[in-house]
This record gives sequence, C-alpha cells and structure tokens, in this order.
Amino acid sequence: MRSRGNTEEDYLLRVIKQAADAIRLLRHRLMGTTSSIDGVRAGAATAIGALLGPRASLIDKLDASSAAQLVGHPDTVDLWADLLEVDAEAAERDGDVSGAALERQRVRELRAAVIAIWGPRQDP
Repeated sequence: MRSRGNTEEDYLLRVIKQAADAIRLLRHRLMGTTSSIDGVRAGAATAIGALLGPRASLIDKLDASSAAQLVGHPDTVDLWADLLEVDAEAAERDGDVSGAALERQRVRELRAAVIAIWGPRQDP
C-alpha cells in the first residue's frame, strides 16, 4: 500500500470523524421515540455514501475482503460496519428482520476481513 500525503491523511481523518459523529447521532435518534426509522436509515445511507465516496455503490457490491481492500483503511471499514449495524437495528425495528439479518452478516464479514487484512484491532 502506498503512503498517504498529509492532505490525504487530513481528509481521511475528517471523513472518519464525520462518520463517527453520524453514528452517534443515528444511535441517539434510534433510542428516541419521535425519530422516524426511515430517517435513521436514510441518514445511515448518506453517511455510508460520504464515508466510502463516489465508489460506494460499487464497493457495496463486492465481497467483504475485496471491499475492505478497496476501501484501504481499517478504521474506514470499521465505521462502515458500525453504520451498517445502525441500519440493521433500524430495519429490525421497522419489521424487516431478514434485511437486518443480511446486514448483520455483512458486518461480520467486513469485521473478519479487517482482521484478515490488517490483523486484530486494538481498542484505544
């Protein structure tokens, strides 16, 4: 993997922070009673699009290992998986149990790919 320049690294850190903020907001909205499930799901989709960039729809179609390699950074893949977990919870609350199960399977596959590619992650 090639080294990243300061500008690219700064951009990546900004995108990661924005995705983490979106996860916190969406989880908070799921805990409330006035938030619409559709709004949470739309917010998760928007955050995933921002996190993965213009190739998001392509990346989503790939197997987990190929997708993780194309994303290129374990923190980004972890945040993507976190956003999918939020969406899965919203789907389940909306009665889409099979859709939620599929998303949770994708989360497990992405997390396994991170470990296979970059090794076990250490929590800060």
